[in-house]
Amino acid sequence: MATYQLKKDIAGYYFWILKSDNNGKTVAKSSEAYNSKQGAKESIAWTKANAKDASFEDLA
Repeated sequence: MATYQLKKDIAGYYFWILKSDNNGKTVAKSSEAYNSKQGAKESIAWTKANAKDASFEDLA
């Protein structure tokens, strides 16, 4: 499994990191910073709802 961590950067913006529960390494992180904690939480909710059905493209 994995755990979302909600953090605040030095400029006061919020972002999230998704960490592996197995080894503690970062699996993913938000591509932008949010003005509000609620905005970051909504991004986590969107990711949870939509990533499970995401398609895969091998561009290598």
